[in-house]
Amino acid sequence: RKFGTDRYSIYTPREQLRQHMNSYDYLRSRYFSLEEQLREYEHVDERLSQAEGLLRITSDQIRNLEKETKSAELSLKINEFKLQEAESNTILKLVRREKYDVKVEKWRNVAEEDRKALKHLQEELRERQRNRSDSEEALEQAKRLVDRRNQLEQQRKELLEQTFQGNLGDAAETHWEAERNTFRLVYEESLKRSNEQARGLRYLEKAKEQMAAGHARLRIALHMNTVGLYAGGLLSLFASAPTNKFMREAKLLHDNAQSSFKEAVEINPELPDAQAAVINFSAFLSFTNIFIDGLITDFVVRQKVDKAIKESAMAMKRVNAAHTHQISFCAELRAAVKQNRQSLDNAEEMLERERVRLIHQQYALPVY
Repeated sequence: RKFGTDRYSIYTPREQLRQHMNSYDYLRSRYFSLEEQLREYEHVDERLSQAEGLLRITSDQIRNLEKETKSAELSLKINEFKLQEAESNTILKLVRREKYDVKVEKWRNVAEEDRKALKHLQEELRERQRNRSDSEEALEQAKRLVDRRNQLEQQRKELLEQTFQGNLGDAAETHWEAERNTFRLVYEESLKRSNEQARGLRYLEKAKEQMAAGHARLRIALHMNTVGLYAGGLLSLFASAPTNKFMREAKLLHDNAQSSFKEAVEINPELPDAQAAVINFSAFLSFTNIFIDGLITDFVVRQKVDKAIKESAMAMKRVNAAHTHQISFCAELRAAVKQNRQSLDNAEEMLERERVRLIHQQYALPVY
């Protein structure tokens, strides 16, 4: 009986259709159909490369023509100005009419030649722009063909995976499937770890920027304090407010850097001495620097700021060491990810070869 005509089957026609669509013969026929379609897209990569090269050449020609056109326009303006200058020379016109006529005719001819050259360049530029539109259209068409080829290739791989979900493979196919699964797990784990450490590197870079900004504000605060210390009087009072402002900003930046360091250390506990300087400026010190301003107060503030600058400089050295260590560590992880990806690709390629070999080997004749 033909498929789906068994009156006494315990399966409904829909269930019989589902079983047929999951059968090996049906999947194999679909696979050969995809292979036949893929043969039509064998040269699409070459076509895409040619379209990209042609568009690149046309774009370069257009850029050169645009430069030549601008140069020709400038030359025409200069020669037209010289023609106007020659025509407006009334003294020469009255005294030596022949020389005047020769000079005017000379610049008139030069300007006319420039107009012709400019017109020719503009026409050639328009032609190249039309060619670029055609090249862009050809490139888009080639990209669509490549996308279609990639879709068919992905369907072919998925169909191979679906076909060999059962026990249809031999020892070689089973071996490479196990290898593929193992390398996939290794690759995914290495990629996950690499991405996590890259996140830690971003925290370190953020902390490094915050530390540098905080250190710069400490130095500005020290300069402002120096003004207040040696100037005295009303100028000292005016210098105290910005000193407090930069001290507060420096403390906030160092606190934020410390938070970023904590995030980085949680990701990579092996980071060497990843911590920011502890900057502690009391509120009372800021209060006295404004309302009890004097030589002693300015000197105390100077000592505090100077100590904070030294601690910040030492912490920045540790930060740079931790940052260098993390960069090297992330580079090693990226290299491992690349190697694992290559191993996975090789295993997938070998598995695909084995499955294609089995499909062509088990049935010499195509299935319709």
